[in-house]
Amino acid sequence: MNNKLQTYCLLSLIGMSLFCFSTYVNAAPTGEIIFVHPNAEGEIWISNAVGTNARKLFRHTFHNIDKIEVQKDGDYVLAVVDKLIENNPIVINNVNVGAVGLSRTEVFLLDRKNPNKKAKDITLGRFEAIRDADITKTGDVIIFAPPTFLLFKREQLTQPEPEAEHIMDLPKQEISNFQCSPNGTHIAYVKTSGRSEGDLFLLDIATKDIFRIAENVRYNSLAFSPDGKQIAFSMDVKKDGKSFGTGIAVAPIQPNAEIEIIHIKEGFQFGVESWTPDGQYIAYWSYRHPSFVNNIELFRSTRNFVVPATGGEPEQILITIKNTVRELDWIRQAYPVEPADSLVTTWGKLKAQK
Repeated sequence: MNNKLQTYCLLSLIGMSLFCFSTYVNAAPTGEIIFVHPNAEGEIWISNAVGTNARKLFRHTFHNIDKIEVQKDGDYVLAVVDKLIENNPIVINNVNVGAVGLSRTEVFLLDRKNPNKKAKDITLGRFEAIRDADITKTGDVIIFAPPTFLLFKREQLTQPEPEAEHIMDLPKQEISNFQCSPNGTHIAYVKTSGRSEGDLFLLDIATKDIFRIAENVRYNSLAFSPDGKQIAFSMDVKKDGKSFGTGIAVAPIQPNAEIEIIHIKEGFQFGVESWTPDGQYIAYWSYRHPSFVNNIELFRSTRNFVVPATGGEPEQILITIKNTVRELDWIRQAYPVEPADSLVTTWGKLKAQK
């Protein structure tokens, strides 16, 4: 009798899991997600939107990855990395109790078509205090090493020591994060003045013209739409003069743009990560301190989600990955999904069936 009960419980759990997976898979956008694994922050992984086939993408393991960017419709992944250069032991009473690591920020290029190939160090310790980097659709790489934006042309990246071209200096401006437009002609960045939010600006690389798009934008959350006509970001929202939460906003690329907040939840912080390649969804992470919510609400309201770019109900992604993914990007490549009753059916077919 006990064996039968155990079998029944096991089958019930499997059935519930398949139902849960099929529900999320039916709602997920197409493509695959490339991300820094939250439990191994030196590794880059790849998965479908649900997370059921997550696996390590490159053999290379870094000390710590601050950011990744995926070349749109291309083969390369850019990683901004804290490269360990010295590991000093901590000794107390002749007992080794740990170590203090010294590192410097470097920018590496990895090839998805050759995942076992050694990562290419672009910066080679030649630049001080690198804050951020991005790769354009054409394969050019831009880095920000305060106070200078630098451009590595695609043809330079094959050289032993790639040479950079000067784009523009922005002295006395605190910039921790930027994004290149899909066509590589503009740079969006947030000037923070030491705060967690600031003004969002757009820099024209050719003309050096700059204009402001929006205010009160979180410094670490920017993402251009695939067509380059809009930008998504997180921003602080106040209600009755008090902080209400972090909203996910979308704005057109124009001076002092009209902002549309597409998602907000009181007391929660949201970080925009990426648009899906079809431009239909925006991926973000969600967080609220556990002391403010119960376990069920925390599970349902934190971690990683997509929300329709025009607004609507969010859907959780990467649900099999323990802990929140803070660095991710999408590739257009289609993949088979596996709902319980529809094996190897693509997302497009499922949508058509609905």
